[in-house]
Amino acid sequence: MNIGHARLHRWGLRAAGIQPSDKVLDVGCGGGRAIARILAETRREVAGIDHSPEAVETTRRVNRASVLSGRLRVVEGSADHLPFRDGLFDVATAFETTYFWPDLQAGLIEVHRVLGHGGRLVIANEYADRSAAGQWAERLGMNVPDGDTLTSLAYEAGFVTVDVSVHPRSGWLRLVAAR
Repeated sequence: MNIGHARLHRWGLRAAGIQPSDKVLDVGCGGGRAIARILAETRREVAGIDHSPEAVETTRRVNRASVLSGRLRVVEGSADHLPFRDGLFDVATAFETTYFWPDLQAGLIEVHRVLGHGGRLVIANEYADRSAAGQWAERLGMNVPDGDTLTSLAYEAGFVTVDVSVHPRSGWLRLVAAR
């Protein structure tokens, strides 16, 4: 996962426009490589959350120096109940994770809550819709929303601008929403 999604991470992070002064949250931090890339772009605090205790430990191990220095906080939890105060972050990312959020709408509302005024959310998914995911969606119980569905849910969550694009060669889907 860490190696296979490197190009997807880079594509999503380009759209995130992370600045050195941005505080960033990665929702569904998985194997920790996206966070490693985020840490390279900002001098501020970074947080990660994942529902899997194994993913939390892997992220901490991969980014051990940042955890020890206090720049990185990684917690076990759910996208629909983020344990962070309102308006704390400038950018939130979600790479290949919205498929597994217990309640996609509740997760988007929570991300909106923890982003400050003008904050940005970037979602990058390998699959642009359920048909593209094929048997993986069935096998893993994935909810694979298409761009129209994500756009509608993001607006309903309170985001004021939403842009969805599909990568021309890979077919990946990327949503960029601003608060």
